[in-house]
Amino acid sequence: MSLTAEQRKQTSIELKENYRISGLTPEEIKADLGLDLRELEETLNLGPTSHGETVWRLRDYMENKIKGQGKVPYPYSVLIHNIWYRY
Repeated sequence: MSLTAEQRKQTSIELKENYRISGLTPEEIKADLGLDLRELEETLNLGPTSHGETVWRLRDYMENKIKGQGKVPYPYSVLIHNIWYRY
């Protein structure tokens, strides 16, 4: 999965918005996904050391949590269908 600079920026905005909507804490995410605070921030920012699989795992995890709370996730413009990673 290769994104342009603009797609990375937009995807980061979308991930952060869903993080906000989810109300999840870094501790909850670490317990469920094993991401420490540095990895979480790097993934939310789509930083240079972020990994595609981790981005998708976090995206799907937050979307499931949001829906489980009866809320509506913020829509994604690029991360729509995961065809690259199986986890």
